Amino acid sequence: MKLIKVAAFAAIVVSGSALAGLVPQYGGGHGGGNTTGPESTMSIYQYGGGNLATALQSDARQSDLTIKQYGGANAADVGQGSDSSTIDLLQNGYANNATIDQWNSKNSDVEVRQFGASNGALVNQSASDSSVTVHQVGFGNNATASQY
Repeated sequence: MKLIKVAAFAAIVVSGSALAGLVPQYGGGHGGGNTTGPESTMSIYQYGGGNLATALQSDARQSDLTIKQYGGANAADVGQGSDSSTIDLLQNGYANNATIDQWNSKNSDVEVRQFGASNGALVNQSASDSSVTVHQVGFGNNATASQY
């Protein structure tokens, strides 16, 4: 029975062509100025075309979220509201799209790397003492980054 659960989870996190991954992750029990956290890690790896990765990390301090997509027409929708956390997104191919929101964070980082043609990235960050880096290589790419 455990093998079936592991296989089902793996099918969500690592998906092939035209499959989607939806992975929410929440922390908890952070009251009274607690600065330590669950130190959670979330990773999604997708190969092929037409994939969608949707990931949410909320109230999970000192956490990392990694998405890597290889192929064409892939999309990632990522949200993170956690202090001292990182989002690392890699898309390699053509016509890939990424929307990343990082909110109410301190000491957090967003890094987007896109390689290929006609890729797009939209990054919104409302965080203090934090950074956004968008790196695009290819042609016809578009990037919009905002910090509030």
